Amino acid sequence: MKNFSLVLVMILALFVAKSANATLMTLEFEGNSTGVSYVEAGMTISATSAEPIRTNGKWFLDCCDAGPETFSLSTGGIFDLVSVFRSHIDSADPVVWVGYFNGQVVVSQSYNSGQNSVFNFAGFTGLDRVDVSVAGKWTDTSFDNLTYQASSIPEPSSIALISLALFGMTAARKRK
Repeated sequence: MKNFSLVLVMILALFVAKSANATLMTLEFEGNSTGVSYVEAGMTISATSAEPIRTNGKWFLDCCDAGPETFSLSTGGIFDLVSVFRSHIDSADPVVWVGYFNGQVVVSQSYNSGQNSVFNFAGFTGLDRVDVSVAGKWTDTSFDNLTYQASSIPEPSSIALISLALFGMTAARKRK
């Protein structure tokens, strides 16, 4: 009976550890500045060929530059890309989002319409990098409210509870 109780406690601890959800984070691009990288809400945006420009609460891609903008968590962790508000889109200039894990393409989505609307990403989970690129003649796309979720990390109390359950099972086994 004691072993059953210990196993039950261990299973409960594992459930609690797995159900610890990370909160949604939103990049709002507040302020006026220009640079080759930008950090907000735990995510770093690094430019690979153009400069990300933040102005009036939006992120603008420079007109007529080539190359993708690279998104990654500043911690180098795993994340899910949830949504982005599309402020301005030129219909002739498709916007392409590509998600990577360990250097391999996992998912890709593109659009060339939907100005002033939210774009919800499908399948952009478990990523360590996302590239976004705009190709065309007038690549002056702008975004706002980029929402992501970092992957769940078990809280220390859950890890301690699992360790205690394993210790208890080992002690019970030694008594026999």
